This record gives sequence, structure tokens and C-alpha cells, in this order.
Amino acid sequence: MKTGISPTDINIHVELRELINSEWVNKVVDEYVLTPKSIAIVNKIESYFNTQHKKSNNALMGEGFEENAQKYNELFPKRKLGSGKPARSHIKNIVTAFKWFFENYDYSWDVILHATELYLEKEEETGYKYTRTSQYFIKKQDVSDKSINSELANFCQLSIDGEEFEKPQFTEKVF
Repeated sequence: MKTGISPTDINIHVELRELINSEWVNKVVDEYVLTPKSIAIVNKIESYFNTQHKKSNNALMGEGFEENAQKYNELFPKRKLGSGKPARSHIKNIVTAFKWFFENYDYSWDVILHATELYLEKEEETGYKYTRTSQYFIKKQDVSDKSINSELANFCQLSIDGEEFEKPQFTEKVF
């Protein structure tokens, strides 16, 4: 009974043929080279072990990110929203969400705070009926397709573009 595989048990020609057929390796003249598909998976695996490229919270979110995260969270009202959830999330959840945000977007804290104020002013008009929690405003995963989106990023762009929300001049009354 064999308990393991030794190098003499491997048929290199069969293995190489399978790697070529699966498009992991290409034969170029007398050499075998990795395909872009192979290189991508190697890079992905290496990224799990390469910690020197990961930025610290201060390097990623700036000095004093805790105070800015706290200011952000305090912009949200002290109440439950229409969903029944509290508007303000726990600060550790906020910091984790902001870490993701700063890895994916490049906005300053001033823009973030202004965009949040814009959002909350708009939501206040509806009594916070469909307002997102402070955490979900930063980052929310769509359950249907598992995509992650940020309403905060959308409002940051609105803020940069100089958009303001105005009350509509005309409203319709339906009887």
C-alpha cells in the first residue's frame, strides 16, 4: 500500500500535456511559459502572504482617522431608522468599513463629511424612512449578486461635482 507519491511516480509528459490543454502553460520553442491566467492566480495567492504591501490604518486613512470616523458616525441621528436598525453603527464596524472604502476610493475626510451631510439632509426630508445605517452608507454588499457598493462614494462624487439637493418646486397630489 502506497502512503504517498514520490517523484518517480509522476509522468511529466502527461502532467505538462494537461497543463497545456487547461491553458495554464504554453509551449514556446523549447520552453514552457505560464499563461496570463496562471500568472494571475500566482499573484493572487502571493498577495495573501505578502504583508509588506498592506498599509497601516494611519497610512491608509490618514492621521487621526479614529476622530474622523467618530465625527462621521456622530453626523447620523441618535435614533432608529425606518428599517428598525440604529442609524449609528459601532465604531469598530465603521473603521472596518472605512478601511475598505479608502482601499477602493480616493476621497479626503472633508469630502466624506460633506457628502454625508448632503445625504442626511436629503434623508431628513423623508423622516429617515429609507436611510442606510452609518456602516451601510460606507459599504454594503448586495445579497443577490454579492457585489459591494458604496453610496458614500456616490455622494462624494456629487459633492465634488458641486451638486446640491433642492426641494422640488412642484409636487403632485394624487387624490
